Amino acid sequence: MKLDEKHLLVYDENNVTLRFQEDRVRKKKNKTKETYLFQEDRYYPNVKSALKSYVNLKLKGSESIQDILDRIDDVELLISKLKTN
Repeated sequence: MKLDEKHLLVYDENNVTLRFQEDRVRKKKNKTKETYLFQEDRYYPNVKSALKSYVNLKLKGSESIQDILDRIDDVELLISKLKTN
């Protein structure tokens, strides 16, 4: 289930994974550049725990109380849209 452009939930009957992924470029030894898909997985016992972690990730770097409130509203709106799909 896609949460945003860089985050998605992957789940099976036993685990839930919050996956961050983005295209990155690495320089090879011969100085050529190569594009690859970077992935970082975080594992949780259920969807609720994974979504709480997602909210915390989205709040990192907030600069003010209003910024935090705006980001929380954005994430709650996203989650409510996921519920209706």
